[in-house]
Amino acid sequence: MADTDELHAKKKLAGALKIVAIAVATLIAAPVFFAILSAALNGGYIFVGVIAAVFFIPSVRSFVLKLFERPSQISNTNAQNLVSDELAAQLSELENERLNLVTAVKETRLIALGVCICAWVVTSRLSDDGIFGAACGAVSYAATMSLLTASKRRRFRSNFKRQIIENIVKKHGLSYDKDRGLELYDFFVIYDCRVDEWHREDLVEGEIEGVRIKFSDFYAAKKIKNKNNTETVVQFKGVLFKADFNKNLSSITQISHINSKNLKIYGEKANMDDVRFEEIFDVYATDQIGARYALSPALMEKFTELCFRLGAPVNAVFKDNQILIAMETGLDSFEPNINKTLMSNETIALYESEIASFTQIVKELNLNRKIW
Repeated sequence: MADTDELHAKKKLAGALKIVAIAVATLIAAPVFFAILSAALNGGYIFVGVIAAVFFIPSVRSFVLKLFERPSQISNTNAQNLVSDELAAQLSELENERLNLVTAVKETRLIALGVCICAWVVTSRLSDDGIFGAACGAVSYAATMSLLTASKRRRFRSNFKRQIIENIVKKHGLSYDKDRGLELYDFFVIYDCRVDEWHREDLVEGEIEGVRIKFSDFYAAKKIKNKNNTETVVQFKGVLFKADFNKNLSSITQISHINSKNLKIYGEKANMDDVRFEEIFDVYATDQIGARYALSPALMEKFTELCFRLGAPVNAVFKDNQILIAMETGLDSFEPNINKTLMSNETIALYESEIASFTQIVKELNLNRKIW
């Protein structure tokens, strides 16, 4: 107990010293930055300098925190409780790669900061425009970070998906392909909009209790050309889910979230006998009787619960003997977080939970219960 108390006291002291160091660095850096900026701009944009200094103070604190932050690293004993020996070995190897990437990112931040300041000062002097100089500095910082770390990030991301996500998916008896996904024609079953670029990845497919399923990340966008540039408008970003439906349908029934846009409309609106369901969904169908056959009271309740669980709009189309669901999560699923250790129960459980949140849709919607 004494050793534990002593360790706790040392941690508190180290934390206090860290806060003092950050405060001192901020107080020193802010006026120095302001002086350099004022000199660079020949006193021309003092107001811009004041604003920059004000916003620079929290930026310095954040930068120092990230620069000296020790990447979280926990003994792999906990992680091995959840995974096989083979996966534990892969986790250890991947964790080393993550730590190297974190170190590379920190080193690159220093280089990028130097490039940013140089670009800012030089551009401001040449153009005599402080705002333009600041913009060039910001662009230079982002470009340097991307150039020097992009390949390392891509390699880590690829290895993570191959070694971690694929193994987790296999535990559910399913297959995984990081480079494939549902097709554009699947997207157009639910949506009716212009798509100039689209991307799919992270395909999970197989059978759960006799129900064939497949789901993947999906992204669709359109391009709008303005006078000076081209704007990208995201039409959809989330997960497409396709599965066998437990009823043979002769009509098409559609569930539309009230906050969703660009949806294809099938037939006419159908009024359902579920007040809570109709608060967030509209139903359209090519046959009113068919809509009530497809959407039982229990299924409407399950769809409402699914929407609240995901915290995102959910749309679906029931056609033939299949159901296609679009979940507008706005997220890129199954992506690694380089700031979180892979050697802890919590991290692995997070990815387990993310995959399970989609595979459990089969049971949530009772798709595994055959009704003829």
